[in-house]
Amino acid sequence: MKTLTKTKITLAILLAVSSNVTLATKAQTAGEKDDNTEQSIIENSVVTKYSPEVTLDTVQEIFGHNLETQDTTLKTLLLAIGMDHTTNTSPNAESNIGIPFIVDKGPKYWVARLVNKDYEVEVLVNNALLLLFSKEEFPNAQQAADDLMLTASAKGYWPASYYIAERNLNKFLTRDLTKKISSAGAITTEKLKTIADDTMKRYNECAELGFAPCQYRIGFWLANSEKTVKDGLEVLRRAIKTTMSDKRYFGALDGAIISAAKEIVFKGEEAGLEHVVREEYTKLIQHQLSALTQAAAQATEIQND
Repeated sequence: MKTLTKTKITLAILLAVSSNVTLATKAQTAGEKDDNTEQSIIENSVVTKYSPEVTLDTVQEIFGHNLETQDTTLKTLLLAIGMDHTTNTSPNAESNIGIPFIVDKGPKYWVARLVNKDYEVEVLVNNALLLLFSKEEFPNAQQAADDLMLTASAKGYWPASYYIAERNLNKFLTRDLTKKISSAGAITTEKLKTIADDTMKRYNECAELGFAPCQYRIGFWLANSEKTVKDGLEVLRRAIKTTMSDKRYFGALDGAIISAAKEIVFKGEEAGLEHVVREEYTKLIQHQLSALTQAAAQATEIQND
């Protein structure tokens, strides 16, 4: 199926976004859970669901090689979408969200629905993915994608909420404060606090759902404070367990596992973890590093053949 031209698809999406009355609502405060409570929604309901079969050629026709991005936020967004799609208890279980569905129907189909003021979650997210990953370059694509994801988040789509949290973190909360910012680009301390609170709520919500990247985020933050280091290491232990017990994470979070295990080993004694427990994570680090070395060697061997 042919794609829209660059100009048409850009104008169609941007006009649809600009004509959409803000649908975003305040993020709900994440409820606290007991440490012994099993995270349920993502981790305990893995299923295999239908996705259209598409060829590499048809994918590259629309996205080129952009799906092979090294951008952590975008890579993890695709992971989150895949996790949600294969989670039986997801409220979006019947939605056609993701790259295979975009390719199957074609960009024109998804853009047309948005232009016709169809604001179903699948329409919002798939149009955002087109803006973020298409091989074509669209003016203001990032802001338009953010607006679409914010609306999808307000409708309860947690991968979009995760994406907004990451965008907030990178855009507002990790800025270099040593650099001068024009008055037009300045942001008040009160506004930053509001953004920070909203961002943490979003991370807490997806961590409670059982999404490992959010668990790592929170775990590392807590572990970096003397007052909360014990809680942080417990969250990191949970994140490692989540990652290693779900094959859908295979190969996606190897670096996070190693970094979290190192944190546990180095700060475990301070947090009251027994030596035998810290030793287990030392062995885990060695195992992960060995596995990565073997994988790299195999990849090199394949390239040389």
